[in-house]
Amino acid sequence: MHRAQTDLYEGSTLEKGDWIEELRPGLTVQGVFAVVQAAARPTKGGTSFLSLELQDRTGRIGAVGWEHAHMAPKIKPGSTVHLTGVVDTYQGQPQIKIADLKLVTDKVEPGHFLPEGQQDKDTLRARLAEIRGSITTPYLKTLLEKVFEEEELLEPYLEAPAAKLRHQAYIGGLAEHSLNMAEHARYCSSFYPELDGDLLVTAALLHDLGKIFEYRFDTVIDYSDVGRLEGHIVIGDRIISRAATSIADFPEEARLHLSHLILSHQGRLEYGSPVTPKTLEAIVLYALDLLDSRVATFRDIRDRYEGEDRTWSDYDRLSDQFWYLKVGK
Repeated sequence: MHRAQTDLYEGSTLEKGDWIEELRPGLTVQGVFAVVQAAARPTKGGTSFLSLELQDRTGRIGAVGWEHAHMAPKIKPGSTVHLTGVVDTYQGQPQIKIADLKLVTDKVEPGHFLPEGQQDKDTLRARLAEIRGSITTPYLKTLLEKVFEEEELLEPYLEAPAAKLRHQAYIGGLAEHSLNMAEHARYCSSFYPELDGDLLVTAALLHDLGKIFEYRFDTVIDYSDVGRLEGHIVIGDRIISRAATSIADFPEEARLHLSHLILSHQGRLEYGSPVTPKTLEAIVLYALDLLDSRVATFRDIRDRYEGEDRTWSDYDRLSDQFWYLKVGK
């Protein structure tokens, strides 16, 4: 049989097999995994080997195939592979040494590969309904109805992740993050009465709406083409501005202010916002975004070491620091 055919897994039934969180050095591995990255890399001897980063809903792990470099062009991020091998270590981290590797052609269950938050879709839906019910400004209520119901964005809003790698980077993360911010925003508007509470809560619900289109989230979380080319801030502002403009009694000043909230919510130009916060509501929205994302980041780091008796995390390259683990449990 031609080698291109033997590289395909065409089993009539497909079981997940081993989970990444269970893998330890010395164990034999057999299972299906999603591919985060794939590349053919040179060896010192002048040949090539296949380097993979794999994922399932329990974690990520590296893998190497010394005789599988020819498969690198066929393996794209988001594809799934069936492999057998042995868990080894590389630079102190578990790594799979691949014995056999095939691309999966069967339809796979996305729930095997993408992590989920602790709140299910029904819980998130109920939280959103309660917050929407607290909005009393008629044109803002109409805006939320138009965005979530007429444009049919409610379901993807409840499913999308909030990030690719860090805070709330799991199914339902976008809604969880936005709802956390909206609930904080309602409290802030009572604590600081000069705030326009309904506008701030609406902006909190919608500030990351563009992430529905910025990310693909089937077997892995990665950027879509439009996400890389435009980014979620531009995408979200376009959707929200279009919806607001279509509402006959939506005040232009309020539309402009809401647009400013969306465009400035990441706070700094170097963080991706095209403008910096210039209103009180924008300042608070940026602070709430930073607060919830940083708390979620700390929880993610802390949870990686659950059950370990240690004071500090390993060096975290994304945040360029170590994390103190003896608090916040």
